[in-house]
Amino acid sequence: MGATAAGVTFLPGARELLGSVAPEGGVETADAATLPDIAVASGRSLNGSHVARITRVALDSLGGIGRFVHNGDWVVVKPNIYGPRTPVQACTTNPTVVATVVREALDAGARKVSVMDHPCGGDARESYRQTGIEAAVEKAGGTVVLMSESRFKEYSIPKGASITSWRVYRDIMECDTLIDVPIAKHHGSTRVTMACKGLIGCCQDMGGLHDTNRGLSVNIPDLVRLIRPDLTVVDGTRVRVANGPGGTDLESVRRRYTVLASADPVAADAWAAQHLLGIPPDEVPHLKNAAVLELGRIDLDALRVGRVRL
Repeated sequence: MGATAAGVTFLPGARELLGSVAPEGGVETADAATLPDIAVASGRSLNGSHVARITRVALDSLGGIGRFVHNGDWVVVKPNIYGPRTPVQACTTNPTVVATVVREALDAGARKVSVMDHPCGGDARESYRQTGIEAAVEKAGGTVVLMSESRFKEYSIPKGASITSWRVYRDIMECDTLIDVPIAKHHGSTRVTMACKGLIGCCQDMGGLHDTNRGLSVNIPDLVRLIRPDLTVVDGTRVRVANGPGGTDLESVRRRYTVLASADPVAADAWAAQHLLGIPPDEVPHLKNAAVLELGRIDLDALRVGRVRL
């Protein structure tokens, strides 16, 4: 069923691979101590059905989405929707990855799944439509939410190193389960933007978090402290290795055919930075600071990584 070597656990964790051996909900019955810290699924195609499959495989390898979503839960899925871009430009989360997470959450018993982000690169409604996320989410049974200015609320950040409070969208803070579903891509100021940096899209004053007097390298860890996602699913099907976060050129896009999942957003970002973008996590200031503050781990050699290649 698996093998362990040098701190890396290889798990054939998907129902597609295990057939009748795996329970219908994935591998939820597995001992949590034996599950990987990061589950990685890689394939060979960007066909929609194949992308959906590797997304399910990543979730199942982590023990199944039922570890995080329970019957009757209100689930919020937070993709990265930069602006009105197409999936091939690798600026926004692949709509099939988002839709698969929505469908899996509903199958696990969620009473509703809301999908939302605060696009910084254009009109929200047009961005939801142009990225394909709106249509994909609605087909999967979820609801796309346009963030209303009236639903942002000030929340305190105990032990905040840089900011002690910030205005965050209430749904993000009040839902039962928060699933962060970013795309892996380059960022001109922070080297990378994924789960942790993407939390800025939960906030009202996104520009204020870029204030150089505070600095993103310390503001982002404070956001991780405040808005802790229950589950992170990183879209690495296509990644942007330069001219991020909003570039439209295709020369900076690489096909990685990968989706990974983790309960630790810092670890997820660290693995994706190293293996999808070629950037060591200790060279990403906000990830390094988050690890120092014990908000997550970037010591990849010591983490259990479950890999499934389809």
